Amino acid sequence: MAIMGFLVHTLDDAVQDVEAGIQAMPEMTTYGVHQDHFIVTVVEAPSDKIETTVAKITALEGVLTTYTTYLTIEDEIDADGNLQTEFSVTDYMKKKSKSH
Repeated sequence: MAIMGFLVHTLDDAVQDVEAGIQAMPEMTTYGVHQDHFIVTVVEAPSDKIETTVAKITALEGVLTTYTTYLTIEDEIDADGNLQTEFSVTDYMKKKSKSH
């Protein structure tokens, strides 16, 4: 499980709607609003799902961007230092080459 802390930068008039949208996502936790337009957010999800999860937030109406502040995947690393994940570089490269 990866844990990532980040700031969600929103339009000033959209901050409450965006925060409600984030809170509706089961893997998300919010910790308030900073400077009227940054939502302090933490996501806990498998590392191979983090990109998709953050993309859901970025797609919310009123979101300008996200800024990563913290990321850890320590519990997904085995005794030999290898990342244990469902992500396959080979499969990713096959998909990428088909899209070009």
